[in-house]
Amino acid sequence: MARTAAQSRPAPVEASRPLDLPTRLRVRLAAPLPGPRAQLAMAPDGRVIDLAAARDYRRAAVLVALFPAPVGWRFPLMVRAAGGVHSRQVALPGGVREPGESPEATALREAAEEVGLDPAAVELLGRLTPLPIPASAMLVTPVVGVLKTEPAWRAQPREVAEVFTVPLAALHDPALRRRERRVFDGGEVLVPHYALGGHKVWGATAMMLAELAALLKPRTAAP
Repeated sequence: MARTAAQSRPAPVEASRPLDLPTRLRVRLAAPLPGPRAQLAMAPDGRVIDLAAARDYRRAAVLVALFPAPVGWRFPLMVRAAGGVHSRQVALPGGVREPGESPEATALREAAEEVGLDPAAVELLGRLTPLPIPASAMLVTPVVGVLKTEPAWRAQPREVAEVFTVPLAALHDPALRRRERRVFDGGEVLVPHYALGGHKVWGATAMMLAELAALLKPRTAAP
């Protein structure tokens, strides 16, 4: 039976194969984001997100620097040096914005200072939802970018004790999402964390990564 012109026409490239990760991420970052609902999935019990209360917080930014690996994609995390509010905690590279800086400029500058990442090597894709951190009175904007290859990481010893990388796919592994009780201000709190690279990634970093994971979660086709 002869086919019609519509049946003979090849499917558009976008419809015939899935988008590559950077393209897919850029598209999803430009659309409405999962926001607090996704962030709270990895928040300690009792944690609230009050953007109105964060109006006077200092502005900060962090960088999620994705790079291709032999299997899938990976990104760096760092263990902060001892001392200060976030002593020995696992974090994304980043810090406080300087006057006149955009979140992107801050994230790139801080990543260069903390882990030796060349800003020119980063292709910026977009931003995740800003997250207030009451303990340090900061409103942090996560910036997402991609690299063509993994660079040689160079930890700034005064600020960073260790740099390690983890698979992006690990954020979707339920076995790596765990919970434990911790004591804060004299009371026990149930705290979720990602078990990544032999470390417990919790608090604000886990909440930001939870939104990234939600953004990349495969969408269920409508019936």
